[in-house]
Amino acid sequence: MAARAASYKEQVFRPAVVRGPWAVVLFVVVGVVCLLPLAVTVYYGTVQSRLAYRVSAAGVAVEMGVGEIVISAADVAGADRLESPNRVRRSVGAGLRGLQMGWYTMDGQRVYRLTTSGQDLVYVDTGATASSARPNTRYVFSPDDSERFVALVQAARAGQWEEVAGDVNEVVFAPKAGPSVFADPFLWLTVAVTLSVGIGMPWVVRSGARGLHYRVGPEGIAVHHLGRKLYRWQNIKAVRRLDQVPRLWRIFGASIPGYHVGDFTARSLGTVKVYASRLTPPLVLLETTTGRVILGPEDVDGFLAAVERYR
Repeated sequence: MAARAASYKEQVFRPAVVRGPWAVVLFVVVGVVCLLPLAVTVYYGTVQSRLAYRVSAAGVAVEMGVGEIVISAADVAGADRLESPNRVRRSVGAGLRGLQMGWYTMDGQRVYRLTTSGQDLVYVDTGATASSARPNTRYVFSPDDSERFVALVQAARAGQWEEVAGDVNEVVFAPKAGPSVFADPFLWLTVAVTLSVGIGMPWVVRSGARGLHYRVGPEGIAVHHLGRKLYRWQNIKAVRRLDQVPRLWRIFGASIPGYHVGDFTARSLGTVKVYASRLTPPLVLLETTTGRVILGPEDVDGFLAAVERYR
């Protein structure tokens, strides 16, 4: 009963209200960044699942579900098999087990690669005057029948499609079978971590900011932030108003507009604990046996009056 009566005598003080768009903007940015791995996984998984190489008398068309590469027969400068390149280095793009997409260097030559395998590849070169595709570029693909693919591309380039393909207007080649992008455990681990951060961090910050308040009572000064931290009167050496706040640098915790909680450092104060919605004066400084604490009640004068009354 005594503890309950003591709690009734506590005075509650809220932190100063800080209004502005910055917290929302920050959460949106964090959310977008944390969703990027999931978006990348879906993007590359879509490319792999819909990848197809189409060869006709008009040239080569590579479909990937999110776009298309078209190389007209007139733009083809050469085509051949590329069974096993010796030196392969990725410059920009994907280098997954089941999909290689982007700019690579193969045997010292820069190429654009769209493959699902590292062996038995083909290349299609474009000429300097190419208009349907990037000029002077080597494209590397991995059709499931590399020999027939090359033969048909060369026939289209030479204008001899019917002699090689017969009555067929177009031949579609599937990519060589490889592990699914969606089965890559590293990608899903990355997605799980980033989604946890993207969902967990805004929730913790929002919960911490909404629940932050201070209570002054017979036992001492209690800070409510994702729990309750009590500074007992016997451990508080001094409580004073801060009308000039030194520059605070965050060591650990959160410091965004409207929410500053954690360990900070300042030249004149050393290391301090901060529980405030702003870092501008006036603030309250607690000198305790375990260190300094900065609080940011909206009613600083009322807070100090309550401290004097209870002490």
